[in-house]
Amino acid sequence: MNQRRIDGAAFRAMLASGLKFLKANAEEINSLNVFPIPDGDTGDNMVSTLSGGLHAVAEGQNDIGVAAQAAAEGMLLGARGNSGVILSQMFAGIAGGLSGKETADVAELSSAFVTGVQYAYSSLSQPVEGTMLTVMRRAAEYAGSRVTEQSTISGYISDYEEEAERTLRQTPELLDVLKQAGTVDSGGAGLLAVIRGFLSAANGEEAHGDIALPAKQVSGAPDISLFTEDSVLTYGYCTEFLLRLTNAKTDIAAFSIEDFRAEISRLGQSVVAFRQGTVVKVHVHVMEPWQVLKYAQSFGEFLTVKIENMNIQHSEAEGKKQPVFSRRGARKEFGVVALCCGSGLCAAFKELGADIIIDEEKYGNPSVELLIQAVEAANADTVFLLPNNSNVIIAANEAASACKSCSVRVLPTHSLGEGYVALSSLDCDSGDADKIMSLMQEEVSSSVSGAVARAVRNTEMCGVSVEEGDYIAMSGKKLLAASKNREEAAVALAQSLGAGQRDFIIVFFGCDADEDGRARIRAALSHNFPSAEYYEIDGGQKIYDVIMVVQ
Repeated sequence: MNQRRIDGAAFRAMLASGLKFLKANAEEINSLNVFPIPDGDTGDNMVSTLSGGLHAVAEGQNDIGVAAQAAAEGMLLGARGNSGVILSQMFAGIAGGLSGKETADVAELSSAFVTGVQYAYSSLSQPVEGTMLTVMRRAAEYAGSRVTEQSTISGYISDYEEEAERTLRQTPELLDVLKQAGTVDSGGAGLLAVIRGFLSAANGEEAHGDIALPAKQVSGAPDISLFTEDSVLTYGYCTEFLLRLTNAKTDIAAFSIEDFRAEISRLGQSVVAFRQGTVVKVHVHVMEPWQVLKYAQSFGEFLTVKIENMNIQHSEAEGKKQPVFSRRGARKEFGVVALCCGSGLCAAFKELGADIIIDEEKYGNPSVELLIQAVEAANADTVFLLPNNSNVIIAANEAASACKSCSVRVLPTHSLGEGYVALSSLDCDSGDADKIMSLMQEEVSSSVSGAVARAVRNTEMCGVSVEEGDYIAMSGKKLLAASKNREEAAVALAQSLGAGQRDFIIVFFGCDADEDGRARIRAALSHNFPSAEYYEIDGGQKIYDVIMVVQ
């Protein structure tokens, strides 16, 4: 590919090679965690995101505009975690820059990468330098500055890779939390792995067939024996298509994706509809697909169409580990979707009013598509979505924007402790979504939470020296204390959270806590904070020995 133009097939080959390099480095990227605890998942999140993009691009698609648009749409639905969403936004910008092009020269590709940077920055309310944003921005600027009429695709990507690596090494100097943790930015490392894969493809090295897509994305012939002459269609058809808007059928400039989506939502359920350039991507569950297809074709012509009997899909899914949520039977005014982990915590969240629980220990950081499925399953006019993880908030906002069958309110809860407080104050009696949301926000703001976990490496940050195996107390992005003793760490956490001036201490114990360990922490907290009422719940979570809420 040492040439001056790139088409859709070459773009797909770069995606495949990028995914291969990313998968090979995923564990190392996961380990680049600011906190020395085993919850790093940046590599896995970016693999999921890029997998969605590669899977969405049809083999043999030679039009780079269509290929890039399909990849961007697939990445958005597959996006997991902050790094995944940022990566998907970068490729959405690249797709915007390549829209309408059959091939692109180096200058056009460079311009598209710059647009990708703009999209990625604009997707965040408060972009932070020293992260993958800085890596992609500086790399795009440097590589773009070196483009000439003689530049080749591989030369451009080589320049991009060179500056991305240089900037990644500098991220600890740009972001103090990375410097304290002694690590580079994990999202930037993931981006560098992708670009190295791009460079490998641009240099003519093939990504061989060892790039396994997630199980749910591997397609094969359906088992038609699962729907017999005596079967009755109950689940409808999963209908997906790419529609090219045409001037012969509609005023493309005046076409409204919002009105289009509203009509598709009237005809079916679980609607996801995006427009990129003159291509519209639609996913809908519907009993009579012809109605949707007839309506869509009034605006243009189909590029691809896929219709699958969901009775067969449902039967094939039974007994398999797939993120499928049971849809509530009767629609109600308000519903709640909450991210959680640990059997005890999940049960507590259910008791407090969560209709749909996304178990993070089963599914990891949920993708945008999975969040949309959960919201749809809640079957309510207004759904309150509690991410309960700072790494899921951006994806939750993307899912909320995509859901048009109901109003989705994202309460930006950063931890399971905040999620518990929010659900504890859930009161829908007023019938006013604004009041319900406001009350939960007020309760979250008036409480504090943190956790205790075992350190998996030596580090020093926030003025705290940590050795591997220590129990560390943390709250938000701040490391508070470290101790060889778990109850001492719990007391230090409570002290840092201001338990001496609060009324309640609530502790969720992890799956490894035995009765003797719980009793020691109970006694230590009761002794040091006698004025606070103490409550404990067997949370069952894996990573955190203790999750603590102080109110």
